[in-house]
Amino acid sequence: MTATTTAGTTTGNALFQEARIGSMTLRNRLVQAPIFTQFATTWGEVSERLIEYHRARARGGVGLIITENTSIDWELGRTVGNPMRIDHDRFRAGLTDLVEAVHNEGAKIAVQLHHTGRQNSQGNTERNEPPIAPTAGITSAFGTPPRAIELDEIPGLVDLYAQGARRAVAAGFDAVELHGAHGYLLSQFLSPKTNKRDDGYGGSLQNRARFALEVVAAVRTQIGPDVPLLYRLSVEEPYEGGLSLEDGLLFCEMLDPHVDALDITGGNYDTAMTLLPMVPPGSLLSYAKAVKARVSVPVIGVGRLTWLLDDLEKAVVNGELDFVALGRSQLADPETPRKTELKEPQRVRRCIAVNECVSRWMFNGQRTQCVINPALSQEKRAADARRTVGRARHVLVVGAGPAGCETALLLAERGHSVELVERADRIGGQLHAWSAASVFRTEIGNMIAFYGHELERLGVDVRLGVDATGLDLTGYDDVLLATGTEYATRPDGTVDAVAMLADRTLPPADDLSVFGAGETAMFAALWLAEQGKRVTLCSPAGDVGIDTNDMQRGHLAGLLAQLGVTTRTDVQPPPTGTVVWAGERVASAVLADRVDGEHVQVVGTRLRGGRMYEATQSGFWTAARI
Repeated sequence: MTATTTAGTTTGNALFQEARIGSMTLRNRLVQAPIFTQFATTWGEVSERLIEYHRARARGGVGLIITENTSIDWELGRTVGNPMRIDHDRFRAGLTDLVEAVHNEGAKIAVQLHHTGRQNSQGNTERNEPPIAPTAGITSAFGTPPRAIELDEIPGLVDLYAQGARRAVAAGFDAVELHGAHGYLLSQFLSPKTNKRDDGYGGSLQNRARFALEVVAAVRTQIGPDVPLLYRLSVEEPYEGGLSLEDGLLFCEMLDPHVDALDITGGNYDTAMTLLPMVPPGSLLSYAKAVKARVSVPVIGVGRLTWLLDDLEKAVVNGELDFVALGRSQLADPETPRKTELKEPQRVRRCIAVNECVSRWMFNGQRTQCVINPALSQEKRAADARRTVGRARHVLVVGAGPAGCETALLLAERGHSVELVERADRIGGQLHAWSAASVFRTEIGNMIAFYGHELERLGVDVRLGVDATGLDLTGYDDVLLATGTEYATRPDGTVDAVAMLADRTLPPADDLSVFGAGETAMFAALWLAEQGKRVTLCSPAGDVGIDTNDMQRGHLAGLLAQLGVTTRTDVQPPPTGTVVWAGERVASAVLADRVDGEHVQVVGTRLRGGRMYEATQSGFWTAARI
């Protein structure tokens, strides 16, 4: 079914003009991409947490929300964890509540129908059965060999999608999306890597596409001609034997007469860095533009696009793209669309793409969190925390790193009188160290600028170059010490890695050793190598980057290898040469003798340990209690 997009009557930025997908009119061209949250209940029911999460993002101004992967087959085909489910009519009530919450905020919502296929583990199935796939034995990143789908099982699988679509319409969803991307069941049939069948569903592209086209036809029969049908597709699998770009484009041409929009991405969980890029923004955009040149239906693009909205407006005007999907950026700041439309981009908390949300929490069966947005998953409680206080207090915050900034911002937003003092001559704390290497320089630099802008906007009295040990604390109702961490020990003659990175002070030696097991050591080695130094990274542990997530660790390790950094594990500090010290850190002791837990409290990593997530969480929620 051919669909069109039409600009509305509003003027200005093309991204914020009305547009259509089939019969559905959207208030703008910004789409919230499907993101697995694990905010549903253990049994897949819609929860209040899930509703409030979606309500906040609808209120933030996005035109269309596409739900997370919603299970059509709870027994064999649900993703690991607790996704939403739509495999029985009993879930209609909760799904309807979700739809109503989004509609009440002016957005539209599509449900994404999902089956894992081989990308599942046997332990995640209801009866401890192997996952299913077009072909047996071809394992995925999840590691359990699947069994082959029998020919007589295929009609039943097609009907699971069709019945999920029927329930979606009954629950009031505005559209249905089929998840044919990222290596799940629909894409497994399409991919020559995972489909080795010798029947009518394998071999040629036409045969490999048969299952997906049968699903599309069955879903269309259930939802009728007027409910928009979207198809999400990884148009290429960038590894040996995977779906080629040309076959992906040809498949898009096959879909073109039957769907109302194509939601274009790339890769699967065997190539996770493709589908969850940590590289510069727009890495997936070429896929969407290539599809747009081949089809008549609207095309949705994705891939860290919050950083490229000005360019994407031009792409929409030039007909290269129709809709812009925001994924992880909507976790970081659900009000990105509204702030952008109001021409306040400096107020956006821009995703820094360290993939803690995915690799630290989602992959470990926990509810999704964000290192820079402490309100994620607690939207209702956070909204209550932002309410103006009845009696303003005079509060001193010591330390202007992430914890101190988060603390000061929420206190000021609630109406307290806030002074923020910092020993250095700038805000940001250790963020300056993390921004030295090129890999996240733009993202972390933007975060520092965000804090600076918001502190000024909310009227926080920021005083730099102030040593808090000399301050009289008696004139404040509350004193919060957000002074972070310091080295447990640092041998004489070694170079302080954090200070080196923050000040961009390059040691004179050409050959350097970096000692430490954490992410700071990796950043120090990376920055030094970028400056042309010969670097050996020495970890006292069995690995490096042990305090960060697997994807971040792997990403940084790959960059270090490209720059020729030698990594040694389970070693002690080298006895000679210049050593850059990134060893163990402990809580700061600034004003420790004044801490009483009431008038003077500690906050951030000084209280919780950890890194940026612990800093922002502690800062925000401590301020909520004042």
